[in-house]
Amino acid sequence: MSLEHPTRSCGRLLTALLCGLVSLISACNQHQAGGPTTQQKPAPVTVTQVERRTVPRTIKAIGAVESPHSVRIMPQVDGAIAAVHFSEGQRVEEGQLLFTIDRRPFEALLRQRQAALRRDQAELTNARAEARRRAALFEQGLISAEENEAAQTRVATLEASVEADRAAVADAQLQLEYCSIRSPLAGRASQVFVHAGNVVRKQETVLTVVQQMSPVRVAFQIREQDLAEVRSSALRLPVQVWADAANDANVRAQGILDFIDNTVQRSTGTVLLKASFPNTGEELWPGQFVPLELIVGQVAGALVIPRAAVQVGQQGTYVFRIEGTDRVRVAPLRVVFEYGDQVVVEGELEAGQWVVTEGQFRLTDGAAVEIRSRTPGSAQPGAGQGRS
Repeated sequence: MSLEHPTRSCGRLLTALLCGLVSLISACNQHQAGGPTTQQKPAPVTVTQVERRTVPRTIKAIGAVESPHSVRIMPQVDGAIAAVHFSEGQRVEEGQLLFTIDRRPFEALLRQRQAALRRDQAELTNARAEARRRAALFEQGLISAEENEAAQTRVATLEASVEADRAAVADAQLQLEYCSIRSPLAGRASQVFVHAGNVVRKQETVLTVVQQMSPVRVAFQIREQDLAEVRSSALRLPVQVWADAANDANVRAQGILDFIDNTVQRSTGTVLLKASFPNTGEELWPGQFVPLELIVGQVAGALVIPRAAVQVGQQGTYVFRIEGTDRVRVAPLRVVFEYGDQVVVEGELEAGQWVVTEGQFRLTDGAAVEIRSRTPGSAQPGAGQGRS
C-alpha cells in the first residue's frame, strides 16, 4: 500500500478551486455581455387614474361624544321600592314609568288629611251660619259687639284652617305621585342600582342614570393655526362635521359645528370646539372617542389619488407612476390633505396618468409590471394627460 504525499493532495485541491473560480467569472462575463439569463416576471399590479377635480377642504380631529342631558334618577320621598318597570340599558321615553315606591303609607296619609279637611269645612259652614245670626242680633241691639266679633273671628280662623288642610291634602297627593318615578327625558337608562324591596331615601339614593342619546354633541380641539379658517367658513355657511362612528369609516354621522371657545389653550396651542349630531340611529355613544372631519371650504382643480397609492420611504412620500405600457417610475409628491379614502397631492403627477394602488411591495424604479385592473378617473377636460 502506498501513501500519497500531502503536498501533492493539497496541490490538486487548489487546482480544482481555481478552475471553479474561472468558470464562475466566465459565467458572469457572459451575463454582462448579454448571454442567456432568466428574466424576472413582471409584477402584477392594480392601477387607478389620477383625477383633477373640486374637493372639500377638511380638517381632521379626534372628538369625545357627550350627552347634552344626563339625569341621575333619585326618589323624592322615603320608602321601599315596590317594582322596577324597565330593563338595564333600555331606551326609555319621556314620562315612562321607571320605579314604583310602596304607595300604601302615602295613601293612608292622604285619606287622613282629606278627613281633616272635611271636618274643618263642616265646622266652617256651622261657624258662618252662627256668625250671620250674631250679626243680625247685633244690629237689633240684642248682643254686644264683643260677641259679634268673636263669631266673625271664629269664621276667619276656620277659613285659615281649611286652607291649611287643602295645602296638606295637595302635599299628600304630591307625595303619592312621587311614588311613581318617571323618566324626565327620552334617552337610554344605565344599570339599575336598587331593586324591589330596597328602602330608599329622598334626594340621596341614586336609582339609575338616564342619558339623552339624540341629539348628542362631540367636543374636540383644533390647532390654533386652523382657527381663522374655521371661523371664516362658519361666517359664510354652517360648518359640516363628519364623524366615523365606532371607528368604522363605513358608518358616518353628519353634524354641524355650533360652538367655538373664546380662548386658546396656551399650554397646548389648541381651541375647543363642539358639534351637534342628530344621532337618530344612535351611531355615536356618550364617552366614545371618534375621528372627525370638518369641511371648511372647497379646493378647485385639485389632483386627487387614492390613499392606497401613497408610499413613504427614506426620501419622502412618493407613488409608482405607470410609464409606457409595462414600466413604473417613482414620482415624488407631497400630500396636501386627506379626505375619506382620497388624498390631495402636489408633485410630479398630471391628471389622466395612472398610479399603482395594489402590488407596490415588489416594485422598484423602472420595474416591469403587468396591469391586472384599471380604475378610470374623471379627469376634467383639458387637463394635462401623461403617458399611460
